[in-house]
Amino acid sequence: MFSQNGRFEGMGNSSVMLYDFWGVFNNQAGLAKIESPIVGICYDNGFLVNETGTQSLGFVLPTKSGNFNTAISRYGYSLYSENKLALGYSRKINDVISASLQFDYIYLHQSEAYENKGIFIFELGLIAEPVENLFIGVHLLNPTRTKIAEYQNERAATVMRFGLGYFFAENVVFTVEAEKNIENKVRMKSGLEYGIISNVFIRAGIKTNPNQFSLGLGYVFKNISIDISFLSHPSLPISSQASINYQFKK
Repeated sequence: MFSQNGRFEGMGNSSVMLYDFWGVFNNQAGLAKIESPIVGICYDNGFLVNETGTQSLGFVLPTKSGNFNTAISRYGYSLYSENKLALGYSRKINDVISASLQFDYIYLHQSEAYENKGIFIFELGLIAEPVENLFIGVHLLNPTRTKIAEYQNERAATVMRFGLGYFFAENVVFTVEAEKNIENKVRMKSGLEYGIISNVFIRAGIKTNPNQFSLGLGYVFKNISIDISFLSHPSLPISSQASINYQFKK
């Protein structure tokens, strides 16, 4: 279960290789270079319907021995919801590579006619910069294929992601990513972010299976970052995402 935030979704969620606070909900290895605490919230209004919305809260605490993060998110409504509580750790292995490990508790709340379910899974992440300005990211969600229920052998999603990103300049990055849910076809994603001035960013992205397009806008004011994005769908209404995070002073 991935929470969609304003920055990454504006880039088609092609983000597995990026160092950013919002890696708390994507690839936690992207948190390894954060040097002061950050807290952030985001909301994904799926197809402009409240019942398919996702609310999320994340926090990162840097320490001398590595960075710790926690996150909570909720998708759904009173009769059905998917809830996630996470605790993770990330650190720089050396000047080139960063890695992460996160443990998740997933709680599925259903109507009284069905049984609620709770499971534990984990995530692994890696980001490398083998040459200057070129970033490689890998993330694996639920590699053990944890079972949710005996009925139809229902299991939590296992998702593998691999991507590349290149910074043509400090304010221009292009990314491409492949995402594979083992039960679905490979999904290709690509994104572009351009800083038109020092604190204003515009973004665009594309996804396949199904074909979707996204646009986004970001604004940074002192220690506060605000991002919004819009995502199309071939047969359903658009979805919108909004997120804000605050970085505490060192």
